[in-house]
Amino acid sequence: MFGIVLPSLLLGYLAFRGVQNDRALLEKNRIDEHRGIAEDISQKVDESLLAAEQAFQKLLLDKNPNNPSGMIQQFENLITSHPLIQEVFAIQSDLTIRFFNTFLLYRSSGSIQLSDTSPPSQSIDRLLQQAQKFEFQNQDFKRAMGAYRQALLESSNPKIQGDLLSRIARVQKKSKQFQESMKTYQTIAERYSQIQLIQGIPLGLAARLEIGSLHLEMEDQAKAQKVCLDLYRDYIGGEWKLEKEPYNFYSTRIQDSINTVLSQESLSEHLQSSKKTFQELVDEENIKRDNTERLLLFQENAAQGALNAFQPWEDFSEQKRRATLEIGTNEYLVCLLRNNSNDDDIWGFQVDDHYLTKSLLPGIMETVAFSGGTDCIIRGRDRKTVLASTDTPSGSFTVRSDFVENFPDWTMEFYQADPRLLDAFLTSRRGIYFYMFILIAGILVFGLILTIRSLTREMELSRMKSDFVSTVSHEFKSPLTSIRQISEMLHAGRVPSEERRQKYYDVLLEQSERLSLLTENVLSFAKMEEGKKEFVFDHVDIGTLLENIVSAIQDRVKHDEFAIETEIEKFLPFIMADTSAITQAVNNLIDNAVKYSGESKKVFVQAYNDEKSVVIEVKDFGLGIKKEDMDKVFDRFYRGGDELTRTVKGSGLGLTLVKQIVEAHKGSIQVESEPGKGSIFSMRLPLDPNKG
Repeated sequence: MFGIVLPSLLLGYLAFRGVQNDRALLEKNRIDEHRGIAEDISQKVDESLLAAEQAFQKLLLDKNPNNPSGMIQQFENLITSHPLIQEVFAIQSDLTIRFFNTFLLYRSSGSIQLSDTSPPSQSIDRLLQQAQKFEFQNQDFKRAMGAYRQALLESSNPKIQGDLLSRIARVQKKSKQFQESMKTYQTIAERYSQIQLIQGIPLGLAARLEIGSLHLEMEDQAKAQKVCLDLYRDYIGGEWKLEKEPYNFYSTRIQDSINTVLSQESLSEHLQSSKKTFQELVDEENIKRDNTERLLLFQENAAQGALNAFQPWEDFSEQKRRATLEIGTNEYLVCLLRNNSNDDDIWGFQVDDHYLTKSLLPGIMETVAFSGGTDCIIRGRDRKTVLASTDTPSGSFTVRSDFVENFPDWTMEFYQADPRLLDAFLTSRRGIYFYMFILIAGILVFGLILTIRSLTREMELSRMKSDFVSTVSHEFKSPLTSIRQISEMLHAGRVPSEERRQKYYDVLLEQSERLSLLTENVLSFAKMEEGKKEFVFDHVDIGTLLENIVSAIQDRVKHDEFAIETEIEKFLPFIMADTSAITQAVNNLIDNAVKYSGESKKVFVQAYNDEKSVVIEVKDFGLGIKKEDMDKVFDRFYRGGDELTRTVKGSGLGLTLVKQIVEAHKGSIQVESEPGKGSIFSMRLPLDPNKG
């Protein structure tokens, strides 16, 4: 207790205190590390913005106002080389915002002016009225088509021609002339695609919708599917410029047409591929729609806010190029530049927040060395997560840091996983105390286990030796008592008949043989335990030896009406063996069988050659052995736990000696038994022990 346990506890306490100090120092180092990481990230973002601003400023200084197309191309090259720039714009003197290189799905209401709105001539107008009467009132499609064609011949206006062709194709479709109607719509799509009707509907868009419908009418689903998907792809790609309301109307119509086509075709691999393509186009349109709404909102509301952020102009400087404009629920990070005194426009560009959060910031964070267990979350407006290194941060909060000035109100938050106490012990500089404590505790436990095992073994051995002495003493006493009593009776002449006298002689012989066998077993066991037992190997006729052994035992037990039957194979080969040892082993097996035969009074001995060895089997039909005792019957001093078997006299050494003798002859012994049905002990002796 005083020499080991108390010092171990003291060492453990010192180790715990040391770990606590190390953890405090580690937390301070991690806070400093996270602050350094935050500054590094902020600086790299600032450098990327500054590079884009400088490139934009250089382009403005070199721009040629007399070459607008060349300037647009320069803007495209700028956006390509600096993906952080999303849109280039100019705030004009009338506070309107003009975009350059900007893709919009649709325009704001009233922003698109229809061209060539002149009415048709009187003759064409008269023909149109006649054709409409034939088509809608009289249902005379042939005369309606004739009137439309006559008007087409008299017209030279492309807009009126496209409108008339559209009417002709409609009448052809009503007349079930699907092929002719399709050709007419294809002509419209090829020659009059961009021409818009009075309602602002492009003829090419309406024509291609009808072509898809005609393919469906003709039950050609494959072509209908291709036409509709191609139309949708061109539509969201900006083929036609529409205002928001008509754009949404035709977007819905095209999607409905595609869904109708896809529902007509049976499930197949081709259909699944088309559905996937359709979903990808829908997702693409949603992204472009969000961007369009964002840009239109900026175009309509950002001019004054941007100017207010940079007034007065004489104070404009490098550090005030950026500003974050909040319009509705959107944030816009913009960089503004004033070109020169001769240009009243204010130029600027929007920072692409998608590229910023999906490419630039993740790339910067990958280059920053994060220590193990560190998580970082970047939060934006209303503490909404903009970017996170993990879905759920683990550990304790350490540092919160802002980005550079004139950047959106974003913050970086760092978390560090708390080390487990065991890890802290194992990695602490004072962990040596812990290791020593574990070592000493391990030695104590190991020593305690060895002591308990040794004591248990010694106590068990002592108990077994005590039982053995008691048993052997009893075994010696029983035959000696019998011999003495019978000898006294014979000496006194108190035997009534010669037959009874002969029976007493048989008992004397049996008891003396048992006493001799017991003495021989004890002496042989002692020699084997001390390693002094010597075996003399010689050629032995095992068959003759077995017959002699069985005959001798049969004479001893015949007065108890025991029958020992034999089945010994003729011409058994000679084996190399110690005759006395084999005799002792067989005697023990038969004696064991006789003692545990119970009421059967029968023992069977068999011997045969299995080519490699001679097998000697001793079988009884008595008590048998329990399954849990099968592996223990050859242990020294062991006797079965059944009360019935414990009443049988014995020293517990017989089977142990048999096993030792057989193993000394390079053989083996096995036992098969079933309680209540008897046991079979099989002893295998190799023909040549050197090959056993």
